[in-house]
Amino acid sequence: MTEQKNLFNSLITGDSKGILEIYEFVYPSVRKYIRNNSGNQEDAEDVFQRALLHITTKSKVKNYQPVENLEWYLYGICKNLWLKELSFRKKWATKAEVKEVSDESSAKLMALEILEHDRREVYLRNFNLLSDNCKKVLSLFLKKRKQKEIAEELGYNSETVVRQRVFKCKTKLTKLIQKDSAFKKLKNL
Repeated sequence: MTEQKNLFNSLITGDSKGILEIYEFVYPSVRKYIRNNSGNQEDAEDVFQRALLHITTKSKVKNYQPVENLEWYLYGICKNLWLKELSFRKKWATKAEVKEVSDESSAKLMALEILEHDRREVYLRNFNLLSDNCKKVLSLFLKKRKQKEIAEELGYNSETVVRQRVFKCKTKLTKLIQKDSAFKKLKNL
C-alpha cells in the first residue's frame, strides 16, 4: 500500500525515478495487451503516456483520493483508452471504405438524390395548393399525432370526422400530384 502511494506521489510530483519504476512494472503488460489487440509498440507508448497524463490531471482535482493499486488502475485506464482508439479507427476505416465507392455508384447515388429532391418538390408544391384545413390535418397526421388529439386541436366532434377528413385530404393531394406535369415526367424515369 505504501509503495503504491509512493508510486502515485512520484507520478504526481514528476519524480523521474518513481515514474521509471511505474514504466518498469506496468508498461510491459500494457504493451502486451495492445500488441495482442491490433496495436504496435508506438500505440502502446502513446496510450501509456495518455494514461499517465489522465491520472496526473485527475489528481489536481479537489478532494481526489489516490487509488489503492496504481498498477491495476493504470492498466485499466490504458485498456479503456485503447478500446476507444480501436473504436475510433474502425469508424474512420469504415468511412474511408465508403469514400472508395466507384464513380459509377456515386453517379447513381447522386441521381437518386436528385430524383428524391424532385419528388419532394412536387409533393410540397401540391401540398401548398390544399386548403389550410387540409394542410393542418395532414401535417398533424404525418407527425403521427393521435386522431383524438387532432380532433381536439382542430375542433372536430369525433375521431371519425378526423379519419374522414384525412382520407379526403389525402385523396385530393394524390389527385393534384397525379395531374402535375412534373410528376408525370418523374413517373416515366
